[in-house]
This record gives sequence, C-alpha cells and structure tokens, in this order.
Amino acid sequence: MSGIVVEGLSKAFAGRALFEGVSLAVRGGEAVVVMGPSGTGKTTLLRCCNGLERADRGTVAVGDVLLAAGDSPERFATAALAMRARVGFVFQAFNLFSHRTVLENVMEGPVQVRREAEATARVRAQALLEQVGVAHRAAAYPRDLSGGEQQRVAIARALAMQPEVLLLDEPTSALDPARVQSLADLLRGLAGGGLALLAVSHDEGFAVAVGGRVIRMAGSG
Repeated sequence: MSGIVVEGLSKAFAGRALFEGVSLAVRGGEAVVVMGPSGTGKTTLLRCCNGLERADRGTVAVGDVLLAAGDSPERFATAALAMRARVGFVFQAFNLFSHRTVLENVMEGPVQVRREAEATARVRAQALLEQVGVAHRAAAYPRDLSGGEQQRVAIARALAMQPEVLLLDEPTSALDPARVQSLADLLRGLAGGGLALLAVSHDEGFAVAVGGRVIRMAGSG
C-alpha cells in the first residue's frame, strides 16, 4: 500500500529551530496522530508534507513523488503541485468556498483542477457526502452548517481529489466532545479503506479514539 514517508525534516523561523530531523512513515490503511505543546511546529510540519511550506532540510515522498527541501525553487514548485495531486489537506478553518453550495464545494476540485465532466464529479460528490454523513446538506451553503458539518464537507472535498494520503490540521477544534467519537469513527473507516491518515491534534481523546499510532513532538529551540 502507498503512504507518506518523511525523512529528516527540519524547519526554523527567525533563527529558532521549530523542529529538527523529523522522520516518520504512514502506510496506506494506517492513521497517525501527531501531538505536542503549542509552538512545537505540528501544523508547520503538516504543511511541509504537501509543499504549502518549504522545509529547510529533509524530504517527503509519496510513491514516486519526492519533495526535497534542497531542490531549486522551480523543481520544488513542480514537485509540490505533484504532491498536492496525491495528498489531500483538511484545514483547521475548513476553507470552504462561501459562495458555493456543499455539493459545489466538493465538485470544485475535480471539475476545475482535474477537468472532470460535471456529471461525473456530481455523482462522486454526492456519494462522498453520503459517506461522510452530510448528503442531506448538499444544497446548503457553508454559513448554514454547524462546525461538525463543515468539517465533514471539508473531508469530502479533500477525498473528491482521490488522494492517497489525507492530512488533517486540528480536526476536532470546531467539535463538541460528543462529536469527536463520530469523527474518529469516520476517519478509522477511511483508513480501513486504504487511505493513509496523518493528523495533528491537541485532543488526547481523539488520538485514542482514532486508534492508530501517536507521535509526540517536543520543542527543539
């Protein structure tokens, strides 16, 4: 099974090491949660995994796509685009398009980026919304959704691009405790289907509920 392999990733800001020499691997079918105090670079690590941030040293690989910190700006940009085609990202703030319905949000990537036929994208988007439990909200706009519903739409939108790896930044931040277990159940099911899941979180209960490995980061500066 495919997955993501991080080797020797380091990042500093303003001369202070945020993290140094981080190496980890998440196989397809596995869920890993990265935990640690604020300021240890958990979100930055996640962003470095798909090229939204450029690490100072190290590499990230998904299949035959290699994101190397030491590459030229042009090679890095090309690799980052290839990486994002294989790695989905669910942002803490969800970043849904406010002027589009739930269904349109999920269709956007396949239609605009992959140039998929709208009819094909619509069928898969509807199936994904059913899978994550918000099919009944397909015609709603993000402003009309609860935090938990927005979270599930954001997951469906990421899955619409058919990624091999799914990155999630603080996925329980907008959820009340009663909904954390529901999200964990959904993510366990996705991992069971062969997806590699890498999440960062402060929520111990979520990390336990997901049922995968937990990696703890400590400050390096």
